Amino acid sequence: MAAIVINGVWGSISAALMPSRSTLVPWWWGRGFARLKSAAIVRCVMMIALLIVPTIVSAQERDGEGASHRVVILNTADPYLPAFLALDRGLREAITRAEHGVPAELYAETLDMFRFPRTLLAEDVIALLRKKYHDLKVDVVVAAGSIAFDFAQRYRAEIWPGAAIVFHSVPAASLEKRDLDPHTIGVPVRLEFGQTLDLALRLRPATRRVVVVAGIAEPDKGHLSVVRALLEHYVGKLEIQYLVGLTLAKTIAAVGDLSSDAIVLYLTMFRDGDGVPLVPRDVLARVVAVSRAPVFGVYETYLGHGIVAGSIASYAEQGRRAGELVVKVLNGEDSSVIGVQTPVTSHCIADWQQLRRWGIAESLLPANCEIRFKELTAWDHYYWQILTALTVILAQTTLIVALMLNRRRLRRAQTTLADEYARRTRAEGLAARLRERLARFSKERSLGAMATSISHEINQPLIAIQNYAQAVKRRLQNKVDDKPKLVELFAKIEEQAERAGAITQRVRSLVGTSDVRLLPVPLCPLVEEVIRMMEPETERRGCRIIRQFAGDFPVVLADSLQIQLVLVNLLQNSMRSICSNERYDKQVFVNMDAIDDREVQVSVTDQGHGVPPDRVADIFEPLYSGTSGGMGMGLAISKAIIEEAHGGRLWYEPNPTGGAIFRFTLRRSGS
Repeated sequence: MAAIVINGVWGSISAALMPSRSTLVPWWWGRGFARLKSAAIVRCVMMIALLIVPTIVSAQERDGEGASHRVVILNTADPYLPAFLALDRGLREAITRAEHGVPAELYAETLDMFRFPRTLLAEDVIALLRKKYHDLKVDVVVAAGSIAFDFAQRYRAEIWPGAAIVFHSVPAASLEKRDLDPHTIGVPVRLEFGQTLDLALRLRPATRRVVVVAGIAEPDKGHLSVVRALLEHYVGKLEIQYLVGLTLAKTIAAVGDLSSDAIVLYLTMFRDGDGVPLVPRDVLARVVAVSRAPVFGVYETYLGHGIVAGSIASYAEQGRRAGELVVKVLNGEDSSVIGVQTPVTSHCIADWQQLRRWGIAESLLPANCEIRFKELTAWDHYYWQILTALTVILAQTTLIVALMLNRRRLRRAQTTLADEYARRTRAEGLAARLRERLARFSKERSLGAMATSISHEINQPLIAIQNYAQAVKRRLQNKVDDKPKLVELFAKIEEQAERAGAITQRVRSLVGTSDVRLLPVPLCPLVEEVIRMMEPETERRGCRIIRQFAGDFPVVLADSLQIQLVLVNLLQNSMRSICSNERYDKQVFVNMDAIDDREVQVSVTDQGHGVPPDRVADIFEPLYSGTSGGMGMGLAISKAIIEEAHGGRLWYEPNPTGGAIFRFTLRRSGS
């Protein structure tokens, strides 16, 4: 072959021109130009090689006079990568072993663009191929991969005029963006990342994190963009982590730190973050060696090298189908009639050794999943014989053990019966003592809850009495002759004193066994009464309570005093919050909304400091207080009043504009 001869000539010239420690190898081997130190040397070697090519090609033509067709196999990457070896093997076997095959001369070329940028060698490659195939009539160009396909489409008329293009290993989704002429046919590939991720989550249902590993070469980025779009659907359900753009060492270290609740989706890494060329399967082996999480992938060549499973299409099948298309073209079939074929079907393939390593049961695999590398044991070979022998032995052993246990039970029966009466007597005595202790503890607990509740709730009317008394005192000190106002203030003091007495009765009902009496109560007047009652405190604090409801709301079933206690507690909490900092808006809003024909919702909203997210679960617990000097019983008692006594709900929501929103519901009268 011409390419083989040129390889030898080029290697000899390179060895002569370069220093002893620098070796120049052909561009299609993907090594030489990485070590070139001078552009002049490159031009010199290229010119010498081009001068030699015509002689080699002529000799090759003489050797292949019996062949009537020529096929160029154009690889995107290093042809010795495991994937391309499998594809090339299937392609060549289909061409050479076809029943209706024709003599064909095969030429292999590689662009090696996974390791070298497209623009680095483009002009030299085009010039070399144009000179190399100048006097050769090529019938078919087989493009292996997207980059080779692009190259063949762009330069076919210039290098291989009149040749048909047969492609494979080109993503099916990218074909929609290409302008395919009638002489271009092929077998696209569909990489089933979505099916592979679903399979991984099926095998590892406790997964909380998906880690994607990829490089920065052009094919690495193409696969990564597909996976990023796919994983958008899992945002919020799983934690997504990308190990992309790192050096190989940092990638290995990051994978080694993963927890067992993660899975790794390994794409490809033809170049790491430093631009170092790599073989993806070799990288996979290093990743698997340190990973504490199972690794999944979509490439057949990854099987046996560390991935657990994946939805995978056979490389051999892709190569075989592409070879069959080449044979059809060489036999004279119209390319426009053949057209682009459907992608090779992917299916579940799992590595039995990796399943065993990660403790994954085969029963979790789909019914049609292929299992490879399974080691057959003696059990697999002699299943029925071993099962029969074990059944006989188990039956005999069971009979012997049953007889021995029966004899043993008979001996213990009398001892057990004798001890049973004594244990029962002791248990009854212990139960009586525990009942006495439980009754005493329950009584102490009730008394403690009552004392704490009274001390907190009675504080509200006492504060109101204090505020009214201070107002009276100021008027008397200022000698304001406003007798009606003084009478009104004394009446309010009397009202709050009566309310304090009623509170003790209502709190007693919370810890007692008697049921709360729920009566039809107009909700609007009740809320307005609470707002009026809070006027002295709002004036003292310099804030406002604003009601945001219009008209009369339906009558609700409630104990009016207990609902007032809840509202007073929520309003005081809001006022303390907004007055804790001068920059807060000094307004508290009270809203009422009809949820449906059964419930009414009341909301208290402020723009204070709110509740820290890590404390939301604790605010309704007894003895929890978010302010200094608080007893921590207000919200706990309010929740008990609303949910236990009134059958409603009380909850907290963060205010989107800052602050807190407390809402509770009450049942409508007649519901």
